[in-house]
Amino acid sequence: MSEGFVIGTDPRPVPLIAAVEAGPGTILTVDWVGGGGVKVDLAGWIALHRIEALRVPTIFAKPEVGEDGDTVQWAGDEDLCIDSVHLELLAEQQAAFGAAELAEWQNRHGLANQEAADLFALHVNTWANYRNGSSPVPRALAIACRAIDRDPLPMAAFLRPRRSGRPTAAAE
Repeated sequence: MSEGFVIGTDPRPVPLIAAVEAGPGTILTVDWVGGGGVKVDLAGWIALHRIEALRVPTIFAKPEVGEDGDTVQWAGDEDLCIDSVHLELLAEQQAAFGAAELAEWQNRHGLANQEAADLFALHVNTWANYRNGSSPVPRALAIACRAIDRDPLPMAAFLRPRRSGRPTAAAE
C-alpha cells in the first residue's frame, strides 16, 4: 500500500441517536441528539445482511437505542443492530433526488448539459427534461450521481469534456 493513504476514516462525527420508533413496515424514524430526524427504510439492509429475526413484525416493532446512543438494536441483542453511521448513510441515499438535486449535482461538478447527458449515455433533451422537472429523475440516475459524489472515478473514466468553440461542421 502507498504511504500517505488512510483507509476507513470519515471526518464526520458519529451521529448519536436520541430516540427511535418503528413502523410502518421496515421503516425507522430516528431522532438525532442535537435535533433533526430521518425516516429510513431498512428493507434492503435487512435482506442484504440476512437478518431473518428483523423480518418478524413483532420484533422489528420494538427498536431500542443502544447504550452509547450510536446504535439501534432489537430484543436487547447486539447481533440485531445497525449503527448510527449506516442509518445516516441509508437515509441520505433514500432522500428525494429530483430536478433541483440534479441541477445542484451538475453545477457542483461544473458540467454542461451535453457533457452530463453524454456521461450517462442520455440524449441532451432527456437530460434537460430531468433537470427542469418535466420528467422525473430515474432512480438509477440518482444512484449514479450520488455514487459519483462519493467516488469521482466513474466520472473520470467516462466524462468526455466538450471542446470550446464551434463544432468543426458548423464552422464550414
